[in-house]
Amino acid sequence: MELKDIKGLGPKKIELLEKLNIKTISDLVFYAPNYYEDRKKEYALSELEDSANALIKVRITQGGVFIPIKGMKAIKFRASDGVGAIDIVYYNQVWMKKNLKVGSWYYFFGKVKIFRGQISMANPIYSSTKSGELGEIVPVYPLTKDLSNKVLRNFINEAIKEYKPVDLLPIDLIDRYKLPSLKDILRLVHQPDSIDEGKKAIKIMSYIEAFLIQVASHKGIHLKKKYDGKVIKDNLIEREFLATLPFRLTGGQKSAIVEIKQDLESDEAMNRLLQGDVGSGKTVVGQYAAIKSVAAGYQVAFMAPTAILAEQNYKKIDQVANKFHMKVKLLTSSVTSAERAEIINELLNGNIDIIVGTHSLLNEEIKFKALGLVIIDEQHRFGVKQRAELIEKEEGVNLLVMSATPIPRSLALILYGEMDISEIRELPEGRQKIDTFAMSKHQFQTVNEFVEKELKKGRQAYYVCPLIEESEKMDLTSATELYKRLIPVFPDFNIAIVTGRTPEDEKNNIMSEFYNGSIDILVSTTVIEVGIDVPNASTMVIVNAERFGLSQLHQLRGRVGRGKYKSYCLLVCDDMSDDTFTRIKTMERSNDGFEIASEDLRLRGPGEFLGLKQSGRARLRFLKFDEDMDIIIKAKKDYDEWIKNANTDEVKVLEDNTKDFLGEFEIGVLN
Repeated sequence: MELKDIKGLGPKKIELLEKLNIKTISDLVFYAPNYYEDRKKEYALSELEDSANALIKVRITQGGVFIPIKGMKAIKFRASDGVGAIDIVYYNQVWMKKNLKVGSWYYFFGKVKIFRGQISMANPIYSSTKSGELGEIVPVYPLTKDLSNKVLRNFINEAIKEYKPVDLLPIDLIDRYKLPSLKDILRLVHQPDSIDEGKKAIKIMSYIEAFLIQVASHKGIHLKKKYDGKVIKDNLIEREFLATLPFRLTGGQKSAIVEIKQDLESDEAMNRLLQGDVGSGKTVVGQYAAIKSVAAGYQVAFMAPTAILAEQNYKKIDQVANKFHMKVKLLTSSVTSAERAEIINELLNGNIDIIVGTHSLLNEEIKFKALGLVIIDEQHRFGVKQRAELIEKEEGVNLLVMSATPIPRSLALILYGEMDISEIRELPEGRQKIDTFAMSKHQFQTVNEFVEKELKKGRQAYYVCPLIEESEKMDLTSATELYKRLIPVFPDFNIAIVTGRTPEDEKNNIMSEFYNGSIDILVSTTVIEVGIDVPNASTMVIVNAERFGLSQLHQLRGRVGRGKYKSYCLLVCDDMSDDTFTRIKTMERSNDGFEIASEDLRLRGPGEFLGLKQSGRARLRFLKFDEDMDIIIKAKKDYDEWIKNANTDEVKVLEDNTKDFLGEFEIGVLN
């Protein structure tokens, strides 16, 4: 059955539904209400509260009187329940003068206003009998212009009659929780007998949604959460590593190290996500895990998303590993064929302790003598399949993935549901707050003058744009356009540009020159979001900042403040609407990535972060990340248990059926 087959649903109404991303019968029956209105319970006028919605039964005592209001026509009726009085006012509905008769009793439902003791209702729903939209619990849905709640509700109820439900949960979970049939749950969502009944049905649907997101995010990859792993025993070298650190570990670093130590020393393979803010000190935690593993006789593979980041990690871990006579090698696409062949041979023979590389490490020809630990940096740049490929090179390999994109725990449980999670919340001593300022595009000259002052101190600067080239559809500054504009503004300084279209070798050379200080200003798109540390870079200018999510702004801001110099982030906005103002003020106020991610989630909703925006639906149906943490945890736990013993046919059926509920769904990340 299609939408056009529903009674009363013609082409114009279908167009309106499509504006709500309702394109199928499934979309219609799974369209969740925002809240419920109790249009059952009657209130006496003496019981009414200001700003509350209420159902009343009153008799019209005075006919419609026109009242003068500039720009509109208003008509007022006087009514009473026999004890108190109320004004019923209709705006731009002059026909109501004929509809409401003096002396007749009517039911009215609307928002109550009480001012100086006088009660009134504006544009209430009315009926002479308590039936239909009055006298029921009514779900209130998100709407679009020219589509009423009543009409949409009728379409949904008609669709429920025709909907042929599919299995959206394993049968053992349905039995365990004694859940009604899917069709009955949908009736309870859209036609409840009480508000509590409707809310309970929505929570059931929230659980189903959380469970199905787990299914969708691991489609075709049935990762077992716990399996036999290689045991990395306690050793003297790991203790020496910790004892000789030239700085004090933060509480978060200590907690993460304890959790990783327990994982590695158990007989179950570690499968842990370590998330921390930019500069929170995840690197030393990863180094600890690597040193401990090599000291116990195992090899370590360290994968980074870019050659530049791989080289940076290589230098850091090589410096540490050398103290303990451990051999570290770098494998990227720039390595010569002869060097590559030698590295492959030494890995197989066990002569290399730690290999650092990019996607190159996933190649089938890369084999290890005794791989014990895989560390993946910037996890969000790799998919589930890629991390599975690396740990499946040998049985029982321990996995540690690190992400500098802090996200709320509820979202982390969805994105990384099969993993244990460690968080580093605080920053090490000495990390400076990056001063952040919102600027108008009309202040761009002031921005450039500020940057010039920093450059004359010997510092370096970034300018970041959302686009590579100008777009006819969007009036945004492009990186290429800005690059050309800045050359005459800074004639005494060296400026370079990097975008997603810059060839990899050229990009690496430019980034290396920027790191070495021979480039003063780097103009780029978001390709530098994950990049090398440039301690001398003190200023980040982000153009069209309103086009970025808060978390991405925070990641970009984290490119500066990596050294000893006071650092700044200037957010240049074309549009300073109320929404933009709220978001930018969050950036000015806070340098806490977890706080910013939570605010980003609240403002933008989780749908965009889960890839729903790209598939045409910008929000989840029922699940609310700020309210449903307990549901997410339960769904995650149930999925982990179910997938261990589920047979292939059962998994395939559920994977196929997720489309009926979720539509086209891609796991994404905050950006």
